[in-house]
Amino acid sequence: MTEEPVSLSKRNFYLMLSPPDGQDIAVNLGYSPSSDDVYEEEQKDVLRSWSVLTEAGIVESMSDAADWMADVMVNDSMLPPGDAGEDMDDMDIVNVGFDMDHPESENFMSFHSIPYGELRKMHQQIKDSTYNTVLGCLVSAVSKLLDEELIELTTV
Repeated sequence: MTEEPVSLSKRNFYLMLSPPDGQDIAVNLGYSPSSDDVYEEEQKDVLRSWSVLTEAGIVESMSDAADWMADVMVNDSMLPPGDAGEDMDDMDIVNVGFDMDHPESENFMSFHSIPYGELRKMHQQIKDSTYNTVLGCLVSAVSKLLDEELIELTTV
């Protein structure tokens, strides 16, 4: 009988990851879609939690931490350097390899030639996605701790 509370706790964690996308995340991870009434209440709870944490200044601190972590995980040094220290032009063509499968498969790496500007755009999209994921996890984790009354918000 301990699976149900864990399952509900996990669902709530997924919902809190993103106010607009939490429901989709939970459904994509195997949870049944909510009825219209439940969906509306869950959305209100998620928005209420994000609002409380934002008003307390917690989201701002977590946003900084998520930004720093995104810099670690998707560092600008991962982009190819320009020739002789000069910046590359967005139209310069670069060859990049993508991990398309698992190392043991024949299609482990796929190499493509793309404009440097497209590579920079992909790099920024991955960095933004990393930031949003880390921020969502931090907010969701703190919200879970608040719900379980393991931490308490106080005003100074």
